[in-house]
Amino acid sequence: MSWRLHHTNVTAYDVARSTEWYTNVIGLTPRPPSFETGHGKGRDIAWFEVEGSAQLHLSAPVRNFARDNGFHLDPISRGHVAIEVDDLEVVKQRLRERDMYFADPGNWALKDYMQIYVLDPSGNCVEVNQQM
Repeated sequence: MSWRLHHTNVTAYDVARSTEWYTNVIGLTPRPPSFETGHGKGRDIAWFEVEGSAQLHLSAPVRNFARDNGFHLDPISRGHVAIEVDDLEVVKQRLRERDMYFADPGNWALKDYMQIYVLDPSGNCVEVNQQM
């Protein structure tokens, strides 16, 4: 099974100020969000393309995000790394075999992507996604 880094999500308490910094200090070019379903509508978020297809996302933390979305873990408030795989079902089966909880919102945030969220052994939130 192959994989690649899809994006890293960084918590930004002031997305406009952080966007200005990543743009004018680091030199990244923001792009319009491609959220077409789920939490992207009306959210305080910025996206940058980094080295071809990898992305950096800035997201304002949202109180009760996990509870309000039925996730039982929060991919926004402390950020997450997203890894794209070619077979999400294989990853889900491996997690089930290890009796590890994962949130499975399906096609929730990114158009044409299925995703899950899981905590790694150190408690870091990891999004695993597959383009449909």
